[in-house]
Parts: sequence; C-alpha cells; structure tokens
Amino acid sequence: MSFNKVLLAGVIITLMVLPCLADSVEGLPLHIQKITANVIRLWVGNYIGSTAVSAIATQKGIVVIDSTDIPKVDQAFRKIIEKEFGRNDFKYLINTHGHRDHTTGNGVYSDCQIIAHESAAEMIKENFNYIPQRIERNNGDIQRLKNEIESGKLNDEQKATVNERLIEDTLYGEFLESSPQPVFPTKTFRDKLVLDCGDVTFELYQGGGTHTQSDIFILVPQKGVLFTGDILATFGVLSGTAADYPVLQKNWKSLIDRKNEITYYIPGHWKSELTFKEFQDRFNYVNALLTDVKALADTGGNLDRFIADYTLKNKFPYLVDSPGVTDMGHWLSIDHLYSIYSGKVSFGNALEQLIWDNNFSAGFDKLKEDLLKAKDRYFYVETDINRLGYTLLQQQKYDDAIKLFELNVELHPASWNAYYSLAEAYYKKGDKVKALELFKKSLALNAQNENGKKFIAQIEKEIK
Repeated sequence: MSFNKVLLAGVIITLMVLPCLADSVEGLPLHIQKITANVIRLWVGNYIGSTAVSAIATQKGIVVIDSTDIPKVDQAFRKIIEKEFGRNDFKYLINTHGHRDHTTGNGVYSDCQIIAHESAAEMIKENFNYIPQRIERNNGDIQRLKNEIESGKLNDEQKATVNERLIEDTLYGEFLESSPQPVFPTKTFRDKLVLDCGDVTFELYQGGGTHTQSDIFILVPQKGVLFTGDILATFGVLSGTAADYPVLQKNWKSLIDRKNEITYYIPGHWKSELTFKEFQDRFNYVNALLTDVKALADTGGNLDRFIADYTLKNKFPYLVDSPGVTDMGHWLSIDHLYSIYSGKVSFGNALEQLIWDNNFSAGFDKLKEDLLKAKDRYFYVETDINRLGYTLLQQQKYDDAIKLFELNVELHPASWNAYYSLAEAYYKKGDKVKALELFKKSLALNAQNENGKKFIAQIEKEIK
C-alpha cells in the first residue's frame, strides 16, 4: 500500500482538561496535558500535527502509548514522563499501529515489553526498507520549506508553521542518515489482548481495516479513556482484507455498547478528542461502505457512476466537515474496498506505487500494456488517474505526466477534463501550440469550461 495516501488530519473538539505549554523539545514547543488522574499526553508543536504520546501510571509500572518518528523527541518525552510521575518503572510500550510516526522511537523503550497487533512488525520493516526514498523526499521537503521562508510571502502564522515543519523534517532527516535499525514489538496479538496492571486494565482490540491493517483500539475502563490511534482522526477504510472487517465491526460495536464507561476518545495526533457521536457516526459509515461497495462489486455495477453519486454530501452529510473526513479519503475507501470485493487490481494503486518507488519512467509502459491487454483484470477511475498525473506535474516530471494524461484521454475520450489536464501538462512543459490544440478540444467537449477559455486567450496572446 502506498505511503503517501495517508494524510494526517487534526480534530477540533477541545479536551475538557486544557493542555499547558511547558518549555520546548529540540526547538519545538512542548505540550503536556493531564487527561485524568495518572494519565498524561505529550506532543510538540503549536501548528504541526505531530504524534501525541500518552502515558499511564499503574501499580505495576508506567505504560506508554506510541512513540514518534523522531527518537530525540521520544528520549525527551521519557524524561518528562519520569518527572511528571516521579518514577521511572516503565513496563509496556503499546503501538497503536505500524506507521513510522508511531513506531520509529520504539528503541527508546527497548527495556520494556513492546506490544502491537501481529501485522505491525511487517509495516515497521517496510518503513525501514524505504529509507533511501524517504531521505530523498525529506531533503526535497526541507529545501521547499526553506524556499517558502526565503520567499517573504508567508504571513506570521504560515511562517511559524513552516518553521516547525522545518525543525521536524531536519530532525527526522538526521535520524534517517544515522543508518537506523528497526525495533519490533516483543509481544503481538490478533483479535484481543488484556493487560492486567493491578489498578488498571488495558483492553487491546483489533481495529484493522481503516487506517492500517495493524490498527488497534486501547480501552482503559478504570480511567474512562479509549485510545484510537489514527483509526478515527485520519479516517477511511484504507486497508485490511475481507477477513478483517467482521472482526473490526464486532470489536467496534462492543465499544459502542460500553459508552457509559468511556469519557475520552483520544486520537493519535495533537491535542484534541472525538465525541461519542463522532465515534458512532464513523462506525455507521464503515458499515454502509462495506455493504454498498460489496453489492456494487457483486452485481458488476458501473464504478464511475457509483462514485459520482456516492459522495459524502449525498450519502453521508453528517460527516461533511467532520474532523479527519475528506472527499479524498472517501474515494480511497471505495477504491480499496472495490479491489477487495471485486478481486480486481486497482490501476491507480499500481500507478501510485510506481511513483512512490521513483520507477514511473521505467515501469509505466509495461503497466499500460498490461492494462490494455487485460482490462478485466484491472479497474480504473478517471479522476484517480488525473490526480496522479498532477502529482507528476508537481514533481516537474512533465514527460511522465503527459504519458499518464494521454492514457487517461485514451481511456476516457469523451472527457473534457482529461483533455484539459493533458493540455495543462503540455503548457507547463513549454509546448504552447500543442497545449492550445488540446485546450480547444476540451472546450469543444464542455463549452462551460471557463478556465479553458482563459487558458486559450492567454496562450494565443503569448504566441502572438
């Protein structure tokens, strides 16, 4: 599964106990939040959506929920937790899932038992397999952030945000360059695991199939806290297999039934929480998706038509503008489930993997040939191919973008938008004559395309 699908999204409901700002870590503002008795939460940054690490003091030792992607930050957090609780008997580290921003600092707790879902280890391994690509992308991000600062075009808040991201990316880059080795969980489980810590019990439930296959819920009933990792804050049905979903539904429903035991629904990033209604709304959404996309695949319905009608606005208006819920996440959920239930390969996923592996130029022609030879093996959607074409454009890989947009035109010859995107790629490459021809073709298919009219006028003026 591609890594850049996963987009972080903050939540907006403020916790009943407000966080306090205390000093800084590696130049980033430090926040310490006391959720309830012997339960604290820490994160860095006023503007970035960094990973929030939680800690609970129990009779049998301190239990930490998640590490971050910057071990220097985790080292500082560990010392702060010791100071807050006045003790250093760390017993467990629990990873809510296998993504790098929740597991990279595991080595800071190598003296503890590290617990995660059984599929987390493979994700951690995969994260480290991609270090060369991460270094390249991280260096590019750092340079882009520096350019933004030097441009002088940022307002105060934008500049503060970029500065925090620059510190975060620089620290992460230093870690990547240190030839790091992964630290894996020492204890795993599949469906459910209970940890008895004397006065506190931790109930771990498989929640895989939404954010990642390794997601878990962590219920601490004595504290009235449910830790949800990134299951709810970055939301969709973006992973998992058909066998995962009945377990997810069963476990999620059991937590809904225990709502009287839960006061705080804590996501994995930043300083906010979700309400019970938002927790239940997302459960209802997942159930609907599982039912409706399976029915579409079973009946062989038209996927493009389904997507056009099955929007958040039309089908799930109660989730529009809800924290962590986006139109892109909704589409990616449909894409993933349709692949699961139809048995077909997502052409968009295959394309995105080529882009992530920096292998598009070498691998695209073969993938295109496979698609055109065996269309029944793949499924594809115009808007998804278009989106990936613009990813290549943003990377200034104009010839690759043109190849992909040309394929989209071939697959969707009646689409004005496919021609429009191809025209824009030629324009950015510098071929204004070809761009003008294609913009006119786009306008012929959709006379209401005002942007197309503006481009045509602009190019004709530039050519003259």
